[in-house]
Amino acid sequence: MHTEQQQAFLIEEIWLLTLGGAFQHTGIYKPKTKEKERTYFRTMLRGYVEHTIVSQYKTPITEDSIHLENIQAISRFTENFSHVLKAPINIGVSQKLLNLALKYYWCLGIIPEPPHCPVDRIIQIRLYKQPLVNWTQLECADTYMQIMQDIRRKAKESQQSIAQWELVNFDRRQMILK
Repeated sequence: MHTEQQQAFLIEEIWLLTLGGAFQHTGIYKPKTKEKERTYFRTMLRGYVEHTIVSQYKTPITEDSIHLENIQAISRFTENFSHVLKAPINIGVSQKLLNLALKYYWCLGIIPEPPHCPVDRIIQIRLYKQPLVNWTQLECADTYMQIMQDIRRKAKESQQSIAQWELVNFDRRQMILK
C-alpha cells in the first residue's frame, strides 16, 4: 500500500514516461515553439487524459469501440493547440499515450486491466508483423484495430489477454541486445 505522497510521486513519474514514450520521434511541435507553450500543452493534455479519459477505466472497459472512441477523443482534444502543434496528434500517438498510461496505472493497481496495449515498433516485431506500421504516423483507426486483432490472436494462443501478452513480450532491454 502506498502513502498519498508515494502515489503522487509515482503518478508524476508515470506521466513523464507516458508523455516521453508517446512523443518520442514524433516532431509534433511547430518550429520555434517556446518551452513554456510546450509545457502548457503537456499539462493540459495530461489533465484531460487523466481526469476525463483514464478515470473511465476505474471500472473495466472491454468494448473496443469505447476504447477507440477515447483514443480519437484525445486526437480531437489536441485540435485546440494549433498554435503549438504542427497538426493534431494522430491515432498512433494518441493510442500510445492512452495505452501507455493505462498500462502504468494497471501495473500499479490503480485501475483494472486495460483492454489494449501500446502499439509501437517493439510490439510489432514481437508480433512478427510485416510490414511494420510506423505508429508515429498512424492516421487510420482501422489499421490500429487490425494490429489489435493480430495481438489478440497472438495473446489467445498463449492464453493471455492483450495487456498480459504485451507485458510479457515488451522488453526494451532485449531489443537493445539484438
